[in-house]
Amino acid sequence: MKIYGPVPSWRLGNSLGIDLVDAPMGCSKLCSFDCLYCQLGHKGIKTGRPLHYRDREDEFDLLEQKIDLSKPDYITFSGQGEPTLNLNLGEVADRIKEMTDIPLAILTNGSFLDRADVRRGLDRCDLVIAKLDTADEACFQRINQPYSGMKIHSIIRKMMKLRTDVAIQTLLFSYGRITNADKNAVDKLISAYRKINENKPIRIFLGTAYRPTDLMQVRGISDLTIEKIADRINNETGIEVIYYKINRPKPVAQEINAKELKKEVLKLIERRPCTMEDINTRFQNPGIPELLHELVEKGCAAKKRKEDRVFYTKRDDKKC
Repeated sequence: MKIYGPVPSWRLGNSLGIDLVDAPMGCSKLCSFDCLYCQLGHKGIKTGRPLHYRDREDEFDLLEQKIDLSKPDYITFSGQGEPTLNLNLGEVADRIKEMTDIPLAILTNGSFLDRADVRRGLDRCDLVIAKLDTADEACFQRINQPYSGMKIHSIIRKMMKLRTDVAIQTLLFSYGRITNADKNAVDKLISAYRKINENKPIRIFLGTAYRPTDLMQVRGISDLTIEKIADRINNETGIEVIYYKINRPKPVAQEINAKELKKEVLKLIERRPCTMEDINTRFQNPGIPELLHELVEKGCAAKKRKEDRVFYTKRDDKKC
């Protein structure tokens, strides 16, 4: 278990991240998907086998300290891969609920919803944010590149079995001739949203590929287009749609020394590309610009430009 952040989230405010899976050294992620737009890149390991991971007691002590220090809006299972690959999810959720009443969220691609033990773990969270980028099988295979044998219609059916609060997250983008933002793709998504909502009331989080990835042809959609699609979904389904807008995250005060600052910044940008403004709001330390320059100079971090914004990411081939 690795703790990082809080990260600025357009869905969850200040979100304290918990990474439940460990990507092997030199790999950017451990996941059952390899989505074209993935912010962690494509130097990962794809697997369809969830395992039990053992968490140390001192990790829970550290988590309690981080909660007291940062007072996040949410505690979120996310990070370097698919959190339901850890079959101890439910036990970890219960431990966290013993120490705080801050709501617990999880970001999942839903690939293991056919397993009752995974669904039980998810149901111990306050909010499950489940990925659904397309309702078309061929498009699913091209966009999300799942582990062999995984089918989107099976995932959609199993979403309805979750008992806790569910939000469906869709990320709209284009990659060459592939897109899930045209009329035909949105028609199929609306049909799937409606079907899920009839059985299990949901919200929809509608995002776009605004963070950099290692596939240069990945493009986000415009603010105007995403707003029009959100309005259309809401008008045709009556489902609440919350869509991505660039905004300034609420600052988080964290008093840490220079050594700990470096460690925390690296943990953050290893799991999520961040702008300097993002990082400044997380730690409010005047040494951030100098630290980022040092990390880039030493090859520990890299700068990536996405349109007119510069993001910092950790080099996964460099141990710092």
